[in-house]
Amino acid sequence: MLTVAQLAPIKDRDPYLYETLTKIVAAVNAAGRRAGFDPSNPLPAPQPIASLAVQASNGWFDLTISDPSDARPGLFYFAESDTTPAFAAPRVYFLGASRNHYVQLGNQTLYWRAYSQYIGSNPSPPVSFGTPPIAVAGGGSSGPAPLPSAGSGVLPRGIVRGGNGFGILGGSRAQRNSVL
Repeated sequence: MLTVAQLAPIKDRDPYLYETLTKIVAAVNAAGRRAGFDPSNPLPAPQPIASLAVQASNGWFDLTISDPSDARPGLFYFAESDTTPAFAAPRVYFLGASRNHYVQLGNQTLYWRAYSQYIGSNPSPPVSFGTPPIAVAGGGSSGPAPLPSAGSGVLPRGIVRGGNGFGILGGSRAQRNSVL
């Protein structure tokens, strides 16, 4: 958040100016928190979601995220599916502020996980459906084979990974890669 180190000497010389500048700094910091950004550091990642429930029938997958955390405005949710429990190349579904997703994916067997993120923060740790992840069969008729995943968020060119939401913030490229 915004800090102004030069405020202390002003306090004795001009208390009115000091009070005004202190209120401006507080207002800028409050606006940054509400908007979900910090120009100097990434905001802390949200708390992990509590759980993810998934059911499927006739090719339709129905997801519900349970998140009882005390969230502030601007929290977004992401779900990911993959054909392996390692989530090596997951498909990312942006849910926005919704904690539900209903999608037709045909007769596939998929593993699922979900997480949340503020714009300006790193994503929360993903929570899978089941521990260890449990496969969910879509049933019904087969649709086309999915195209390769392109991941999500800001990542170095050529790297495809899930669990990034809007991207990993702060630090060098090497530090961002080590989070993944």
